[in-house]
Amino acid sequence: YDEDGNLLTGSFMDYALPRTQMLPHFETNRTETPSPNNPLGVKGIGEAATIGSTPAVVNAAVDAMSHLGITHLDMPLTPERLWRAIQDA
Repeated sequence: YDEDGNLLTGSFMDYALPRTQMLPHFETNRTETPSPNNPLGVKGIGEAATIGSTPAVVNAAVDAMSHLGITHLDMPLTPERLWRAIQDA
């Protein structure tokens, strides 16, 4: 943004996308967690898309209640846990 609040990188013409040489070197490991719900231990591919939704909702709740001093909520987030956190704050 410039001094008047105008976005300076509103298109890919103005915004330089990060390239691999700009990133630090890192290695990844694979973690396998077989499903206990079937004999093969397999999981459906559609489950991957919902993995981040629960932590995102909990993070939003913590953010919304940060003015009360709440910095952590356990998952799964339930109405009772929210109520207790608010009452204990």
